[in-house]
Amino acid sequence: MKINKIIAGLSAFLVLSLFTACASKDKAPAEPVVDSADITEEAQDITEEEIAAEEEALIAAQAAAALQEEAVAPAGRDNKKNYTGWIGTSIRPISKDVGNIRIYTRPRKGTFSIFMLDEDGKTIPVLSTANEYNTTSFYLKAGRKIIKLCDDASVVAASKKTEKGLKLRYTVDKVAVVIIDFECFSSVEGEPEDSIKITCSIVSQSKKKTDFALKLLMDTILGETDRHHFYTSAGLPVKNEVSYRSLEQEKWFLSKNSKAAMQIILSGADCTPVESFALANFATLDTKKWEADMTSFRSFDTVLSYNNSAVGLYWPKVTLQNEEQAHSVFYLSFAEGGKIPGAAAYFQALEEAALAEKEAAEENEEAGKPEKPSVKESPVQNIEAVKEPEHKEPVTEIKPEPAKEEPKPTSVSAVEEKPEPKAEEKDSGISKDKLSVDYIQKLIDRINDLEENDPDLNKAEINALNEELDAIITILNAQNQQ
Repeated sequence: MKINKIIAGLSAFLVLSLFTACASKDKAPAEPVVDSADITEEAQDITEEEIAAEEEALIAAQAAAALQEEAVAPAGRDNKKNYTGWIGTSIRPISKDVGNIRIYTRPRKGTFSIFMLDEDGKTIPVLSTANEYNTTSFYLKAGRKIIKLCDDASVVAASKKTEKGLKLRYTVDKVAVVIIDFECFSSVEGEPEDSIKITCSIVSQSKKKTDFALKLLMDTILGETDRHHFYTSAGLPVKNEVSYRSLEQEKWFLSKNSKAAMQIILSGADCTPVESFALANFATLDTKKWEADMTSFRSFDTVLSYNNSAVGLYWPKVTLQNEEQAHSVFYLSFAEGGKIPGAAAYFQALEEAALAEKEAAEENEEAGKPEKPSVKESPVQNIEAVKEPEHKEPVTEIKPEPAKEEPKPTSVSAVEEKPEPKAEEKDSGISKDKLSVDYIQKLIDRINDLEENDPDLNKAEINALNEELDAIITILNAQNQQ
């Protein structure tokens, strides 16, 4: 009995479950049917430019995340295991040779210098080595405070070797982290590296929105043993202190002597526009003010600082929130002896090649479009100016005549002899209704049809229609001239 009751209970439960399931299916809302054609149309709406923009945004986001990690990565010592690569407490210098370039840093102080390597492997300094490289430095302006990054107690410096150069990091607690990336490359394919891309990044660590600006003072030395300290991209010597607010005309400058040359590239490629750029005596630029007071006719020599030239680079102010970033890029290129460094010419060649590729792509795109049938361009240009008569007679359909009977060509000699419109219309046999746009278009369409089907078979009719079209155009041109 108990078993029967259990079986009966299970049966009732199963029936109730089935009933509930069926009811729920009936009440469930119908799922929307997605047409594959709609998906295809939506996919086609996404252009290549949008895809490229999304890819660039993704790459930029990944780079920003990597830079943020670099900004907060701990710095160790060079004689112990260091997984981040950053060295901050070492007194010993760190150097990296890449091709014909040597980059030299003192991690604890945050100073750096750059050397060229000649054919014998000997070093040629392009920046001053005095005062433990302290005269060449980056400066950070945070709000109203100006900080010399290699000579301030509030700054913690560190260095790191990379595959193609070195990185310098300056940490100002609760203010910002400045990372300078020296990346070497070659301006001539197959040749050793001879140029440096210098990327300067600011990562805000301030809890509030802050204005930041960056400048670089380079204590150059090559021009101090040459007749002139600097030369423009046009090869003209810079004889006096000068400041530039725009570099559209002068994209690069040269400092050189008999042993080496250094090219300072500030425009073109992916260079960041500068707020100003100064060539002056070192004492003029080494001031507590953010920008030096420049005098256009002051020479590079002063009473207190003789034959001591320098370069000042000032980038525009940026406003950053906490953890936001800003970047500035410029280039240095080097050559041995009396040669001119090649990075500027390399960038120009890349720009010209990109422009030529773009123009070729546009031409191919135009060539791929179907061509419209053309019948004598000059008559068509004048047809639009013709005013149709108010009362038009119906145009009779032009029927092809048998190929055996060649129609007599219409004579247009009267048109050429008599310029008056009325005489032309009468002698040529062209009535006013044939001067309408509709009639001319039908005439052109008929000629095109005959030429597409069999030009040889319909040659006689095509010639006759072309002569009629020429006569009409002659009349229209004469009317337009009057």
